[in-house]
Amino acid sequence: MRIHPLSDLHNEFALFTPEVSDADVVILAGDIDLGTRGIEWARQAFHCPVLYVPGNHEFYRGHLTKTLQTMRDAGDERIIILDRDEVVIKGVRFLGATMWTDFAATGNSRLAALSAQQELSDFRKIRTDNYRRIRPADLIEQAKKTHDWLKGKLSDPHNGPTVVITHHAPTLLSLEENPYAGTILDAAFANDWGHLMGGDRVALWIHGHTHTSVDFELNGTRIISNQRGYPREESGFQPFLVIDL
Repeated sequence: MRIHPLSDLHNEFALFTPEVSDADVVILAGDIDLGTRGIEWARQAFHCPVLYVPGNHEFYRGHLTKTLQTMRDAGDERIIILDRDEVVIKGVRFLGATMWTDFAATGNSRLAALSAQQELSDFRKIRTDNYRRIRPADLIEQAKKTHDWLKGKLSDPHNGPTVVITHHAPTLLSLEENPYAGTILDAAFANDWGHLMGGDRVALWIHGHTHTSVDFELNGTRIISNQRGYPREESGFQPFLVIDL
């Protein structure tokens, strides 16, 4: 299977024109555009199945649950929205979720959550119940649900490869080459979920969010991100990247 992974295209700033036309599956690991605009773009840009995990930016100017439902409604049998959802294509199992973070990866979840709430736009631009602004506790709850869902799914054997798709990173190792990393805020970009990995359970884990493209192995699982980032940002993006699985 030829998999074309993309994330953090941020079409809201500069439209991306795809370079790959012969993939079997396109993976969009979040931050493609605001709301449902990335879905309409993907429908025109690709002719193969597209698995789309919303990133945090998809929810900007929107609502944590209502925007997700709007995206699901805008998808179809070819453009599939995943948030704690499973899809099997040609024997490959795909498990997808936005993920969010539990703010625990850097060792002090309380301080990391407080710092994130003060510094990150998510807490000003995303709403939830009664249209109040989201709080760290809302995202911690989402991260826990995703962790438990993934743990359960990965305990179910699958006769074929499993690919996990998340927007947020599953390990701080994905931040090592990021010039802004190395602070307690790293816990707002990555979780410490290496215990979910293993080549016998997860062949490939694709993520976004860090604006640093990576390709490495952890506990037998290959971790890849292919992120364009903001205009003029040096993210290591490879527009022609295709993974043979």
